[in-house]
Amino acid sequence: MKIKDVENRVGISAANIRYYEKEGLINPARDETNNYRDYSQRDVEQLERIKVLRVLGVPISDIRQLKDGAVSLGNVMEHRLELLKEEEKNLDAVRRVCESLRQCNLSYDAISESILAEDEECFSRQLARILKEDITKEILTPRQFNKNLALALSWGYFLSAVVSFFLGSWLLSYSGTVKEAGALMNILGIAEKTLPFAVAFENIFFVPLMLCIACYVLMYFTANVKILFFVFHLSALNLCPVIAFFYAFATTFFNINPTSQFENHSVSGLHLCLFCLMLAAYVILLYLLSAAWDRLFSKARYAVVTALIYTAVLTLLTSISDGRG
Repeated sequence: MKIKDVENRVGISAANIRYYEKEGLINPARDETNNYRDYSQRDVEQLERIKVLRVLGVPISDIRQLKDGAVSLGNVMEHRLELLKEEEKNLDAVRRVCESLRQCNLSYDAISESILAEDEECFSRQLARILKEDITKEILTPRQFNKNLALALSWGYFLSAVVSFFLGSWLLSYSGTVKEAGALMNILGIAEKTLPFAVAFENIFFVPLMLCIACYVLMYFTANVKILFFVFHLSALNLCPVIAFFYAFATTFFNINPTSQFENHSVSGLHLCLFCLMLAAYVILLYLLSAAWDRLFSKARYAVVTALIYTAVLTLLTSISDGRG
């Protein structure tokens, strides 16, 4: 059965079902024709057991051990009862303080930390748990996430278009002819055998490429919004030189002289600028389509078809304009 059928039968959302699969609690089969998950009656029964245990507060790790036969249900319940006793003890301490504050009829300004001195250890554990919950979190809906992502990408491609407009022609005119390593390679002491691909081009290409790679690595390993914002802009500004780098690499690798073989069809900074603007327009188009049709990103084939149509339209428009020129 499909995941929608399982949702209706068990009363658990698809996101939770996939999470339990990721945690190894269920292992549905795959349909060989389309690679979709095919849930069995056994999977449904397992999800029902998971639901019961999660309602009782049993952690995922204990449920996994139960499923693997590493522990017995009795041992898990005994551990859960011990935790409940500890929780009850904490609640009793909180209840006593609340009743005391109500009876004393204190004002807000009269509250002090000395009130918690009666059971300091208990309240320390309670404070540690609450402080984790009090960290500000913003839950984005899929529509809000799509909007933020579309705006960020569009702004980044716009920055790349600006850089391409002013510097693109100069970067592309910078020959990609294979030559000895430049001054930076000599300063760093990097041998040709260590990075043979790097010494083939001048450092004006090599540095932005390394910066982009460093940016993407940093984005993968950090969740700090300020760092991500800075890294995103740095990588966006580097997109134009990186494109020029690969363009120079291709012309050198395939021994192509664009000015002689393509004549009036050589790539210029304006081409790079239009390329980045078209990327920004495509991102905005995807966002508008997703806002009008919620299922746009629910299936990969929808996004692929949209990309193919957009590519075909742009290719046609480019051919028409080139023919007129």
